[in-house]
Amino acid sequence: MNLDTLKQIYLELIKNYDEVAAIKFVRELNSSNENDILEYHYGLLKYQEPYIDLFYQLRGEFYKHGDEGKAFLLDKINIETDPDLKAEALFILGTMECVEVKPIAISFLKSENYKEQYYGIIVIGWLGKSEDIVILENELANNKNSELRAYAATALRQIAFSNSRLNKKIAGAYSRAYQSEADEIVRKTIIVCFQDLIKVKFGLRELQTGEITGDLNQAEPKFKKALINYLG
Repeated sequence: MNLDTLKQIYLELIKNYDEVAAIKFVRELNSSNENDILEYHYGLLKYQEPYIDLFYQLRGEFYKHGDEGKAFLLDKINIETDPDLKAEALFILGTMECVEVKPIAISFLKSENYKEQYYGIIVIGWLGKSEDIVILENELANNKNSELRAYAATALRQIAFSNSRLNKKIAGAYSRAYQSEADEIVRKTIIVCFQDLIKVKFGLRELQTGEITGDLNQAEPKFKKALINYLG
């Protein structure tokens, strides 16, 4: 299917959204790795509205362009001036386990743009190794945005999932950050992440939506005791 036809289908989707047609459209986009198609697919990542589900499909399926798509995004991320598009390129490359972008993810932490900071944190979690724990601990302890501090806690957990030998090092980061953390949601996030590290529950539960349920006052003493025992 040529580019003009794809553009026409997209315009029709925006006017009259249909889930089945959207799936077919994204499949057609992924069927070609011609540069004009890659440029078009990439450019559509600017538009999250009016149909966020279509955006998620466009972003989530970009990896199907394979090595050509990866090379395309690596070129783009180094020259992109739109911070939102650059963040989306980083996100996709992170899902493709492209370790070359880890320095870019780290540089995003210095940004004033929330989206760049957020994507930087989660991509470091996906790609991070032992030496990156201190970077995420700094975000967990010092980022001014409580949401981003919570994401740093989950990014540390992601590193632990990739390499359980780092669990104690990550638990130490949780212990230090918790001592000075005042935000209830961040404290709950640290506790549920530590629960996952040692596979013991303290009464808090993380839902698929990311919301954490349970009584912090009851969970906290159990968490602190278990943390002391775990770290020795």
